[in-house]
Amino acid sequence: MAKLVSTTYSEAIFDVALEMGCLDDIQREFGFFTKTLEEYPEYFEIIKSPKINIAEKKQVIQETFDNQISQTLLNFLKIIIDKKRGSDILEIKKDFDRRVDLHHNVVKATVESVVPLSEEQLKTLQAKLNGMTGKKVEIVTLVKPELLGGVLVKMGDQIIDGSVKFKLEGMLEGLTQIII
Repeated sequence: MAKLVSTTYSEAIFDVALEMGCLDDIQREFGFFTKTLEEYPEYFEIIKSPKINIAEKKQVIQETFDNQISQTLLNFLKIIIDKKRGSDILEIKKDFDRRVDLHHNVVKATVESVVPLSEEQLKTLQAKLNGMTGKKVEIVTLVKPELLGGVLVKMGDQIIDGSVKFKLEGMLEGLTQIII
């Protein structure tokens, strides 16, 4: 049910933002709003709580964000509050970001390595991933010492495991089958 809710609402704000020509602005503002909810969980609790009436929630959002986000996004957030979907805002934002990335032909990749990759290594990897996907790949890097060496790339549902740990586990599996 939550997936249906996030899909429906994210599609609505995406379509409105696209039609108005303010897709990137809405994404930036929506990001600011959700980051605020994550940084101030007590504020998010106000939005999610069924104990606080809808008019008060809408007034809090209006007073807090009036000069910081567009009226379009404020109205959208008020609709979410009206429909008692405040607890779904973070999932709606995540689905909205996915739609924007798809629209801009962008795919996000997480690259895990034992040590930080150099700028040259990142550019080379990004060029290869761009060619492989036919899309612009945005890379987020994570340092994971448990990989022992190599890299692990995650793009959506796809995983490219070039880590030493993976290769050693494969060798161990092969040796185990030989011994048995």
